[in-house]
Amino acid sequence: LHCKMAAKEVSTQELDVEELNITSAVLMGAAHHYGNHCKTKNDAFMQCRTESKDPRKCLKEGKEVTQCALKFFRTIKGSCNESFTEHWTCLDYNNQNYSKCRKTQKVFDTCMAEKLSLTRES
Repeated sequence: LHCKMAAKEVSTQELDVEELNITSAVLMGAAHHYGNHCKTKNDAFMQCRTESKDPRKCLKEGKEVTQCALKFFRTIKGSCNESFTEHWTCLDYNNQNYSKCRKTQKVFDTCMAEKLSLTRES
């Protein structure tokens, strides 16, 4: 028996979300903190994707992931921008090799812990 399901139409409005316009070095520089901070939203999205097998059914969760990331990076910019910029710039110049950027990472991690109560182990 071969069964076809009609695909749900997705409107442009459903897909409209502010984009996170960052480079891979920026994402890598904040990855541990971002992963901890947005874990609940990311897990909900991945669970939806795994269970539904249809990305259209997970638009709400996907938007929540993006909103969490936007808020997270804006918070960093407002609280630890200088140390974060030094850290991701180090990663950018060193082919994203963490071992060459431990000093800048330590300064950034300290700022995140002191100003935002976020640690790599959270």
